Amino acid sequence: MLVTFDFDDTLTQSMATWDEEGCLEDSRFLGPNLFFIQVLRTCVQNGDEVRVVTSRSKKWEKDTLEKLSEFGILHLLAGVHHTDGEWKAAWMLGEGLMPGKHFDDDRLELDEIEKVFPDCETIKVPLHQSWNGVE
Repeated sequence: MLVTFDFDDTLTQSMATWDEEGCLEDSRFLGPNLFFIQVLRTCVQNGDEVRVVTSRSKKWEKDTLEKLSEFGILHLLAGVHHTDGEWKAAWMLGEGLMPGKHFDDDRLELDEIEKVFPDCETIKVPLHQSWNGVE
C-alpha cells in the first residue's frame, strides 16, 4: 500500500505564540514529531511504500531533505515530493500516485484527498498544544 505523509506539522512540530488580543504572533520549529516518525517507521516495516508529499515550495527542498535525514528516515522513503502549493490530491493524481493512507495536519488537504481518492484512509494529525485547538 502507498502511504503518504505531509511534512510540516505532521512529521515536524511547531510552537505557536499569541499576542494579547489572541492573534497569532509567531510560530517556531520545535523538531521532529516523534510519534508520527515512529508511525512512518512502522509503515515501512509493514512493507508499505512510504512517501512524503508536502505543499512546500521546491525552494525548500534542501531544508526538507536535511531534516528528514536528521530525523533518520530519509533513507526509508520511496520519494519526497514538493507540490509548490498545489493541492496534494490533485498533484498525486497527476503523478499517478494512489495513496491508501495519508497523514496530514491540514483538514482541507484531507478533505480534498477524500474527494479525489475515496478509498484512501485519512488521518488528521493534531497540532502542538500551543496552537490552542486551531484546526
